[in-house]
Amino acid sequence: MKFKLDECIDVRLAILLEDAAHDAQTVYAEGLSGKPDTVIYSVCTKERRVLITQDMVFSNPFVFSPLGTEGIIVIRNPSQLLSEAEHLVRMTILKLVEEDPKGCLWVVDRRGIRIWPAG
Repeated sequence: MKFKLDECIDVRLAILLEDAAHDAQTVYAEGLSGKPDTVIYSVCTKERRVLITQDMVFSNPFVFSPLGTEGIIVIRNPSQLLSEAEHLVRMTILKLVEEDPKGCLWVVDRRGIRIWPAG
């Protein structure tokens, strides 16, 4: 599966996805840092990549619809600790084994993963 990590996701987390045999690119490495959310959304859609972000604006499916995309995954990490972000990304990777995020919004926090639209 192909992912793009938004600039608010530590670039070191890409290795977790790569270790799980996924293709992980970062907004930072592609020179997209500071670009508007609409540009990031459009690039992910065009490249057929799942967006992984901490930007809560992407958690509103009526602003950035996941329908017709490879999916949007919002990591809710209020502590901003790298270790907590690692845990949440590992939770996400485990969920990817059983479910595809295509066309869905996943909100990942310590309590689990909420999926919209519910299947």
